Amino acid sequence: MIRCVFFDAAGTLLEVAEPVGKTYARFARRHGVAAEPAALERGFRTAFAESPPLAFPDSSPAELRKRERAWWRQVVGSAFEQAGVEGRTSSVERVFRAVFAHYATPRAWRVFPDVRPTLDRLRALGLRIAVVSNFDGRLRGLLEALDLAGAFAAVVLSSECGFAKPDPRIFASALEATGSRAGETLHVGDSERLDLRAARAAGLAALRLDRGGGSGPDTITSLAEVAEHLTR
Repeated sequence: MIRCVFFDAAGTLLEVAEPVGKTYARFARRHGVAAEPAALERGFRTAFAESPPLAFPDSSPAELRKRERAWWRQVVGSAFEQAGVEGRTSSVERVFRAVFAHYATPRAWRVFPDVRPTLDRLRALGLRIAVVSNFDGRLRGLLEALDLAGAFAAVVLSSECGFAKPDPRIFASALEATGSRAGETLHVGDSERLDLRAARAAGLAALRLDRGGGSGPDTITSLAEVAEHLTR
């Protein structure tokens, strides 16, 4: 019997309000840097995929936020380089500071419409709910600002626990934080590698969310199907 449900964050509970490349280009223009949104979008996706895990084991609280920021500074700088954007280092640094601050605000994000009804339904069923995400500390403030934080018994972030999905140790951290057992826990996320396969390798049940209409015994197209899956 499932007693606890873990959710991924970006792509599962919330998404960016506009394409990343468009946001980067908009902030770049404000600081005198010309850039094409499509090129920045491609550059960001490549830079993000090539980056090391967003996880900092053995970091002190004081070091952690600096290391998170430095990680994202590298990603954004690489995205601009791969997009062929030319500009003074100081200008790109100003763009990064503005973008980093922007993504810490709720206006940069959109909560999927199936999220709140699903969280309410699962809580009504008496289930513990947690977030397990390859994200940094800004997510905690976002969940508060988006009025989602109260639904979760724990928020486990890769940057803080020191392990990023697909490493099974991030799931172990979440199980400890929620007082749950792997065999009684379901993980839901939009990535086959980082969510479905990773959670199963850690001993959890798992579902992959594909809002594009994917099919399969372990695929759902809406979070509304989570409660249905648990009450069959």
